[in-house]
Amino acid sequence: MSRGSIEALRTGFRARVYAGKDPITGRQNYLRGETRRLRRDAEADVERLLAHVEADRRPDQHATVGVLLDRWTEVVDHELSTASTTAGYIRRTLKPALGDMPLRKLQHRVDILDRLYTHLRRCNRLCDSSPARKAVDGPGADEPHVCRPMSPGAVRRVHAILSVALNYAVSWGWIERNPADYAHPPKLARRRALPPRPEQVADLLNAAAATDEELAVFLWLAVTSGARRGELVALRWTDVALDRGLLRVASNYVVRGGQRRLKGTKTDDERWLSLDALTVQVLETLLAARATALVPSRLTLPADAFVFSPDPLGQRPWHPDHFTHAYRALADEVGVAEPLKNLRHFNATQLLAAGVDLRTTAGRLGHSDGGATTLRHYATWTRPADQRAAELLATDLTVLRQRAAATGPGDAGRVPRGVARTRRAASEVLLEPGPIRTYIELAEQLRVTIEVGRLAPGDLLPTVPDLAGHCGLARSTVSRALGLLAEEAVIVRTGTRWATAPAVPTSTDADEAATA
Repeated sequence: MSRGSIEALRTGFRARVYAGKDPITGRQNYLRGETRRLRRDAEADVERLLAHVEADRRPDQHATVGVLLDRWTEVVDHELSTASTTAGYIRRTLKPALGDMPLRKLQHRVDILDRLYTHLRRCNRLCDSSPARKAVDGPGADEPHVCRPMSPGAVRRVHAILSVALNYAVSWGWIERNPADYAHPPKLARRRALPPRPEQVADLLNAAAATDEELAVFLWLAVTSGARRGELVALRWTDVALDRGLLRVASNYVVRGGQRRLKGTKTDDERWLSLDALTVQVLETLLAARATALVPSRLTLPADAFVFSPDPLGQRPWHPDHFTHAYRALADEVGVAEPLKNLRHFNATQLLAAGVDLRTTAGRLGHSDGGATTLRHYATWTRPADQRAAELLATDLTVLRQRAAATGPGDAGRVPRGVARTRRAASEVLLEPGPIRTYIELAEQLRVTIEVGRLAPGDLLPTVPDLAGHCGLARSTVSRALGLLAEEAVIVRTGTRWATAPAVPTSTDADEAATA
C-alpha cells in the first residue's frame, strides 16, 4: 500500500509519496509534488500522486495518458534532437490536455482526439476560446492571451507522438486498441520552399567574402555541396581530401537542451562529394590562413581540427546557430528573405536545371530514397528547364519531318511548311577565338558568326545555358550579350527563343517576287 505525507518546508508544504521499489534496479522510489503555500494544496497533491502510483502499479487498469508518456519516453530510442522536440510537445501540449485521462477510457473516445486537434488549430494553448480570450490552464492561467494557431505540421507531430505511445500501450497489454488509428489529424498542404534567386546568392557570397572569410567559406560550401548545416559544422580537415578533390560528409553536430553531440548523418550514411577546382582553392586558402595564424604562437594545426571553429586550434566546432544568425544578419543586408536551409533548395534546383540526373543530385544532398525526397521538397520548377522540356519534343518531331520530306519523290532538300530550322550547339556555331571574358566579347563573337554565314537569317541561336557552359560565363552575362545584339537588331525574339534577324529583301528580290 502506498504511503503519502506532507513535508513542511521554509517556503511552504510539499507532497511526498512512497512509490515502492523499482523492479529493475531495486531502488526505493519517492514521488514529490511542487512546493505549495497552503497545506490543503499539498494534501491534494498527495491524492494525485497516490493515484499516479496506483496507476503505475496496475497500468492495465488505472494507467493514464501521462503515465504512458512517462513510461514510453523511458524506453523509446530517439536521437538527441528528436528526443528534445518530443519532450517539448509532451510537456506543453499532451500532458496538460490528456495527462490525467485514463487510457481505458481514451481508447473508446476517438472524438476527444479529434476535438483536441481542432482546438490546437485554433490555439496552441488550452483556452476557452471565449471573447475574453482567457487561458484556463497552464502557466499564467489568469492572464489574457491571444490565441495562436498551431500549424498542421505541428498538430500532426502531436498526433504521431500520441499514436506511437499508444501502440506501445497496446503491445504492453494496457489497452486493446489504439484510438489514434481512427483519429483525423489535419491534412498537410503541399509546401515547396523557394530557393533564393541566383543573383541573390551571388550578392550574398560577395557580401560574406567582404566581411568574414570563415562565413564566406561556409556559405560557399553550403551552396556548392548542398550539405546540411550540422554536417558542415561537423567537418574536420581529415574529411577534406584536397589532393583528390573530395569531401567526406560523415557526421552531424547537434546541440539540444545544453547537450552537444557529434552523431551520424540524418540517414546514418556517409557520402563522398566531388569538389570543383575553385572550391578546393577556397579550402586551401582557409587552411593556409589557419596555419599561418598559429605561427607566432609556435603551434601547429592538428590534422583532425574542425574546419569551422572559434578555437584557433580547431578543437571544438561552432554552435550551429552561430552560422544561422550570421547568415540572417547578412541576408537582411542584401535583401534575401529565405532562411539558410533554402540554400539546399538552391543547390538541388540548379543541379536539376543544369541537366544533372536525379540520382546524382539526391546522392549529393544525402537523400537515401533515390530522389523521391529531392523532387518532393527540394526541386523547384525552373523556367529554363521548363523551356527545354517544351522544345525537346518539338525539335525531335522537326528532324523527323525533315527526314521524311527529304526521302519523298521530288522533295529532296525541301523544308516542309511550318518546320523551323533546328537549333545547333554552341560548339558548332562559334568560331574558335581566344578566351571570352565579358558580354561585349561574346556579343562580338556572335556578330562575327552571323556575318560569316555560320548562322543563316532566321536560324535559332544556341540556348543561354549552352552558350554559358561553352564559354565559361554566367548565364546573366550571356543574357546581357544577347540583349546587346537585340538592341542592334542583329537577333530577334521569336516567341521564347532567339534567332538571327531575317534577311531584308532587296529591290531586285522584290521585282522577281512580283514577276513570279
